[in-house]
Parts: sequence; C-alpha cells; structure tokens
Amino acid sequence: MVKEGYRNTSIGVIPDDWKVERLSDVGKVTGGNTPRRSTDEYWGGDIPWLTPSQLTGKLINEISETDEYITEKGFENSSVKLLPPGTVIMSSRATIGETVINKVPMTTNQGFANIICDENKVYNLYLLYLLRYITPRLEALAGGSTFLEISRTNVRSVNIPVPSILEQKKIASILSSVDKSLEKTSEVIEETKELKKGLMQELLTKGIGHSEFKEVKIGPQEYSIPKEWDMVKLKSLGSSDDYSIVDGPFGSNLKTEHYKDHGVLVIQSNYFTQNSFKIKDPIYVTKEKAKELKRSKVRSGDIVMAKIGANFGECDIIPQNIEGILSSNCLKISLNEIITISDFYKYILKYFKLIGQMEIIATSTAQPALTLKAIRSLLVPLPPIEEQKKIASILSSVDAKIKKEEEYKAKMERLKKGLMQKLLTGEIRVNTEMEV
Repeated sequence: MVKEGYRNTSIGVIPDDWKVERLSDVGKVTGGNTPRRSTDEYWGGDIPWLTPSQLTGKLINEISETDEYITEKGFENSSVKLLPPGTVIMSSRATIGETVINKVPMTTNQGFANIICDENKVYNLYLLYLLRYITPRLEALAGGSTFLEISRTNVRSVNIPVPSILEQKKIASILSSVDKSLEKTSEVIEETKELKKGLMQELLTKGIGHSEFKEVKIGPQEYSIPKEWDMVKLKSLGSSDDYSIVDGPFGSNLKTEHYKDHGVLVIQSNYFTQNSFKIKDPIYVTKEKAKELKRSKVRSGDIVMAKIGANFGECDIIPQNIEGILSSNCLKISLNEIITISDFYKYILKYFKLIGQMEIIATSTAQPALTLKAIRSLLVPLPPIEEQKKIASILSSVDAKIKKEEEYKAKMERLKKGLMQKLLTGEIRVNTEMEV
C-alpha cells in the first residue's frame, strides 16, 4: 500500500508532486567522436577532449582540464561536438555511469552520452547524482559482446524522477556537502600518507638524535645510517626455534580439498595491504591438518609477507589473539624479541617495498616472487632496541591517524549512499524554503 502523498510509477514510488520524464525531455542527449589519430595537425591544440578512462574510479563532480586536446582542424574535420559548460557528461561504455560536469567548453570521444540540460526542467548537479544512483538500471539496458555499451537511443528513453527545480537544487546541495567532506577527508589521508613516507625515510635511515653517520648500500642506492647501527642479515634476527623465517606449504600438503568452513585459520596474502591487516573470505583447516603443518604455524606478533603475486612484498603483523597457518603464497618472519621490535621491522620491510628493494631481490618468473633465501639474506639495519621502540611508536601513531580518517571516510560513504537512496526517490523530502 502506497502511503499518502505518494504514487506508484514506472520507476517506483515517488511523491505525488514529482514528475516522471524521459531524459530526452529534460535535455539534449548527444555523443562524441575521435579525430583521425594519424593526422598530427588534429592533435595538441586548445580544445579539451575527454575519454572515459580519465573518469574511471574518480568521484569528481566537475572537470575543466583533460589529458588530451584537439585542434580547430581536428574539430572541423570530425563529428566531435563542443559541449557547453554545465553539460552532464556520462560514460556510456565499459564503465557505464561515470558522470562529471564540465566547467569549460569541452569535447569527448564516442564513449559518452552527454546531456545538455534544459535549465527550466533539470538541475545538472541533481541529474549527475541521479545518474550515479540509477547506474544499475543503465547497465541493464547495455549490450555488446566485446564490452558493455548503452546506446544514446536507450539513454534518451530512460525515465527519471523530476522534482521541482528548487527541490532538485536542495537535494544536490545536501549530497554535495557530503562530497566536500569526503574530499577533505581524502586530502587529509593523502597528506598523512605523504608525511608517513617522509618520516619513514628519515627515521628508518637516520634514526633519532644521531650526529655521526656511515654510508651503506641498500639495493642499488646508498644511504647514510647512524654510525652505531649495524647492517645484518634478516635471518640473524630470527627467533630461536627452527621455523623463524619460513613459507607456506606446497603441493599435496595443502590443497583446496583441505579447506573447511571452520577450524584453524589459513593466513592468506590478501589479508594485508599497505595499511592494514583484515581477514577477508576466511578459509580454515582442521586442527589435525594444522598440527601436520606446524612448520607453517603463525602467531600474533609474527610478520607475514606476500611472497608472490600483485602485492608481493606487502607485509603486516599478525594481530593479538589470532593464530593460524600460512597459505602457499605467504612467508612469515618470527623475530627475536630480546633484540628486535616487530613493529620496527614491519616498517623496515614496508620501506624496502616502497623504495623498490623487494622488486630487486624478487625472482623474474611468470609473476614476481620472493624466495626464502632472498628474504633470509636481506640486509637490514639493527638499531638499539629502545630506538626501535621510539621509531615504531612514531610511525604507528601516523598509521593510527590514517586508519581513523579512513574509517571516517567509510562512514561518510555509507551515509551518502543512504542519503542518495532516500533523497533521490523522495522517501525523505527536503525543506525547499531553506536557503540552497
């Protein structure tokens, strides 16, 4: 039963005073083109020319610069169209529904359906958010065997909810304010990550409070490190047991048939990225199987590293109260707690990944891989343990700030998703008397 003040339509329940209009009724839908690539005089001019790849994965609302520009000749000798500022530019192939509003006159290639809005019927920023919200509906209208593409004919026929212009502007204003908060948070995250990079370079090579230094070679580069620091092989810092630096089981020792829905956790390389350890899609083995694979056992405090694949060399520390066994794409480093702090060496290994040292020691196979021999022989600095603690504490506090900001960003993204669902369907009405 539809509540009072609302009605059923072809696009769902909307307020009584909202209209349902086709996109072609609220604006002119047009496409783009690519001037002939082989003609040099068509390229390198002053006319912005946009491709979908420039938008992929970037939630920006406005754009004024493009990666490529065409000349007047390129414009005149192709069916490229000059879009007036304020056009809602929407990718119509591959990644469908990426939208942006141009701040300057602009052209696009043929991978777009561009809506030049009738300002009396639709507010461009409202339409931008709406198109992002109904992307699944747009994708359902797409076809193609090589890549998905929605035709401009289908785009023109899409029905959308149309409140009053005043309400559209208020809805867009609310969502835009959330976007601005997200943008500021993203900037803080990136700035803090840059700060961390600088601190890592300073603290992990120069230490704290030193005045005398010596030159050492880390990979192809030379660095100044404190005179009192030693450079030692990582294996010399291992714990006393026989399994201080080992990799995961191979072959018949661990197959998918051994995986269970519960039991002892199998530590996988996709659990750790640049900034966190997070269990995703966990798999387990029985206690009996884990006992059989005791060589690959990991405990909280161990450093675990991806040894193969796209994120090889990424590492993190196993958190408190987590134990398990390694998967075949990981290796572990258990350090001697008397002379080392695991957090310090986690940052050393992350720094080596950052400066490309892991790529240097990796084997050149079908995909890069780290061998036990390479990791065990890796030369690392050995500062006094108290200095290790101080350095690890500083870098951990920066990581904590990054994590806090990322959690806030995730919260804001959930808020925005909920607001879009409620505002763009009219489930929640806005006060149009408030200043926009």
